[in-house]
Amino acid sequence: MKKKQDAKEIARLFEGEICDANLISNIFDYLQFDCKVRAFIDPNKLDESIKSFYELQSIDALTRVIDLIIKGKELACMEETAFLKNVKEYIADHLDESVTVEQVASVFHVSYYYLCHLFKKLTNKTVNQFRTEKLLEKAIRMLLKTDSKISDIAAICGFDNFSYFSEIFLKHIGIPPSEFRRKCANCTIHPFYEFEDMLLATKMESARFLDLGECTESAGISYVHVHDPGEAFGSFLHEAAIIEFEGVLYASWYNCREKELSGYTPIVGRRSYDGGKTWTDPEIIAEDQSGRILYCPPVYGICDGKLYMLMNQMVSADLMHSLDLYVLNKETDRFEFLWSRPIPFKLNTNAVRLPNGKLILPGRIAEQDGFPNTPAVAISDSGKIDAKWRIVKVAPNGVLPDGSSLVHPETTLICCDNVLYLFNRNDQRRVPLVYISRDFGGSWSDAMSHDIPYTSSKIYSGMLSDGRFYLIANADRLRRSKLVLYVSEKNRLQFTKKKVLMDCDAPVHDITLCHYPAAVESDGKLYVIATAHYPAETSEKRGAILFTVDLSEV
Repeated sequence: MKKKQDAKEIARLFEGEICDANLISNIFDYLQFDCKVRAFIDPNKLDESIKSFYELQSIDALTRVIDLIIKGKELACMEETAFLKNVKEYIADHLDESVTVEQVASVFHVSYYYLCHLFKKLTNKTVNQFRTEKLLEKAIRMLLKTDSKISDIAAICGFDNFSYFSEIFLKHIGIPPSEFRRKCANCTIHPFYEFEDMLLATKMESARFLDLGECTESAGISYVHVHDPGEAFGSFLHEAAIIEFEGVLYASWYNCREKELSGYTPIVGRRSYDGGKTWTDPEIIAEDQSGRILYCPPVYGICDGKLYMLMNQMVSADLMHSLDLYVLNKETDRFEFLWSRPIPFKLNTNAVRLPNGKLILPGRIAEQDGFPNTPAVAISDSGKIDAKWRIVKVAPNGVLPDGSSLVHPETTLICCDNVLYLFNRNDQRRVPLVYISRDFGGSWSDAMSHDIPYTSSKIYSGMLSDGRFYLIANADRLRRSKLVLYVSEKNRLQFTKKKVLMDCDAPVHDITLCHYPAAVESDGKLYVIATAHYPAETSEKRGAILFTVDLSEV
């Protein structure tokens, strides 16, 4: 997957044409600067920036022109996306009324032809195809969750007759409704699934991990800011890690001055000597002042009485270049660089010690300087962090049974009874995935769907000292507004307790979203660090918050 270019990257593409009189026109063509985009750009600012470029003829001045156009395109896209969302919601809310495309266009005061064009452009399907899929979604839920007769389901879902329903169902699903009900009886269909998600889930084996009682609210949880976006190193903080070592909590993350993975991107760390209540001043662990090398994300590992930190070097946002290793020097009390190796493996969680003595790192892999869309694990056969790591691809081709590709397949791992469970995020579809290995990561099963309702964000899991397992994820909603802790029974991978760490309906410290958790257990507590979004009038602000969970309350 190609990452979106930023303004400076595009400016550098035209560096050889800096004195060309047609450069601005070429930029307009390259960025597809049309009348719709123009409506979202202040013409005076654009004219001033272009005039400044003609005077200075510098890359920085050209970057400012490009940045204005990109922001205009983003605003135009946001308007189209918001409009499409409203149209979809209207159709879904009026399925029983058999509304026509002309009626939908009339409701939204737009041309019938414009509506058809925009809908097809943004969804790659027609309005009527979308409506049919929404009807089939309803039918699938009823087939799997009720004992209603199929003929009654057809009528309730708005199909004129049973034969027509069976014909449409067979065309889109591939098997008749009766066979589907029998074959897919154990399939989990989450409330947030859309049509493509349902199709994928029904093509996979399904695993069950939840056996929940009542949801436990916020009793036994305390909160503290670890890093505020108004502090040093910029307003954008992301992908934090946390570990306890010799009674000290260590936390680290990457910072950017303005936006994610752009420009100066150091790895920054802090420590707490009092169980997370207070934190030392931030320290830089790795950096490139020029901003050409980005660092992301840090993870920790402990081996032979030493604390290690691993991180990635990148040549651009998520374009993986190397795997780097640092170690804490106890004499100087600083992390020191050990080595950098050209392994394009993106780290996801702290190192996990397996029962066979080996170490394993969950993550994802790419070609060097490429985007990592293949879930993988790194294994140290010697059990040493500073030794050789080998990579095992979990999903060799990165393709799921419905033909879709894995996107942002961040991973986390639990080892139960010598079996490894690799839980996997995937942004192309909303189906939560898990892979299973019975040989300590040497080989993996095909992807399976499951019943833990996490969605489009990083998951983090582990084992507690009392034999229970935990998993932390954004759950129940498509946005990252609810962060949930699941806890299992001892020595069983069945999560029976659920604790809400943060919910935007009852915000903590005015945080609007909370995601990308990492966790460590120490002294009867689970310390969960996460990226927190703070309200801002003009731009996104992100910091780090720590949830301290009293495990006796879970």
